[in-house]
Amino acid sequence: MRITFLIIFGVSTFLFGQNKKKGLDVVSNIEAKMIVMKPIGNNHLSKLLMPFYGFGFGGNLMTPVNFGVGLDYNVLFSNVKYGEQNLYGNIGSPTITNIDLYVTHREIISEDFSIEEMAGFSFYRQTNLLIDGKNEKLKDNATGFNLGGKALYTLDREGYQQVFVAAKVNFYFTNIYNENSEIQKFYNRSTFLSLNLGYRYNF
Repeated sequence: MRITFLIIFGVSTFLFGQNKKKGLDVVSNIEAKMIVMKPIGNNHLSKLLMPFYGFGFGGNLMTPVNFGVGLDYNVLFSNVKYGEQNLYGNIGSPTITNIDLYVTHREIISEDFSIEEMAGFSFYRQTNLLIDGKNEKLKDNATGFNLGGKALYTLDREGYQQVFVAAKVNFYFTNIYNENSEIQKFYNRSTFLSLNLGYRYNF
């Protein structure tokens, strides 16, 4: 009798413990994505560079109330427009490394579809090769903020695998000084529009 009682007690404790733990779980995921990013506005990145193409990795933690935090690491490549090398500063083949830290909110549309809104802080490092210098690089750091949204489609019944498309606006501010305020603004500020296509794994 005691053995039966102990078995029932152990099983019930395990089941209720699992249910309670499941209800309080924070869901995490990792992502891989392809990115197209276009600078817009009256600034040097928009006027003198071609669109950026690249890839990124990221992940986020989502709480049971559908709010979470996320982190993205992106690497993007571009080229100076033909004939604009001198205006751009005798540098070419710019690369931007971008880190986005953001808060996110999830809206569940159906069993297969969901939408996430994002807002956060951005850090950029732009690296350029000097055209006349052998393997010499020019580096510039910038900060800003980001706003975006993501539409996700679930591939399996368990909800582990998802594909997504995301659109994001990134604002870029650096600290190049010039006595002419218009020139300073031309080189210090930019806005990026990006489109991401990616894969997410939840665990």
